[in-house]
Amino acid sequence: MSNVSHELRTPLTIISGYIQSILRRGDNLSEIQTEALTTASSEADRTVQLLQDLLDLARLDSGRLQFQPENILLNDLIKEVVGMAKQYSNRAIKIDLESEIVAIKADSHRLKQVLLNLIDNAVKYSEPETPVTLKLIRKNNFAAIQVCDRGVGIPLPQQGRIFERFFRVDESRNRAGGTGLGLSIVKTLVEGMGGNISVRSQLNEGSTFTISFPTQQ
Repeated sequence: MSNVSHELRTPLTIISGYIQSILRRGDNLSEIQTEALTTASSEADRTVQLLQDLLDLARLDSGRLQFQPENILLNDLIKEVVGMAKQYSNRAIKIDLESEIVAIKADSHRLKQVLLNLIDNAVKYSEPETPVTLKLIRKNNFAAIQVCDRGVGIPLPQQGRIFERFFRVDESRNRAGGTGLGLSIVKTLVEGMGGNISVRSQLNEGSTFTISFPTQQ
């Protein structure tokens, strides 16, 4: 799986790049041509992301994905992640941080990947006019980061399965058309760094994903 994913990802990335270039410079394209190329570009990007997810899973399963733990100030990292997310989401993203500094030991690159994935999920499954909120809470010897949305929510019977590979919420509610791998990768990364992840959700009211780690004294 790792070899196949790697071999397919490169040509698909090149194809996506050429399509984007044509769209940017194609002033003489007809409406039908533009629509067709836009669809092709979207599907190419989605397939590249699927292959990247499969590659990450293969590395995780084989133990070849190494973590680089370091002391992280969550207050600063969350601000950085929100700044990154705002560049591509066009969504109001609010921050609710602890007044005191909260530090944990984790892989900063992988933690950013986790949070960006959760923010992307929140954006996809909520209406454009509603904000996404990141909260940092410290309780006893643990730090919790919550990613909250006011979206469609997850049916209770399905909440216990959303971290399974290739599981997707009921198609009638799955407007984003995900691959069913993102949350599985998030869970594996969080647990690989010594943390835990959980979800609390109500239909038509939204979802809150919480990741927690032991704090550094």
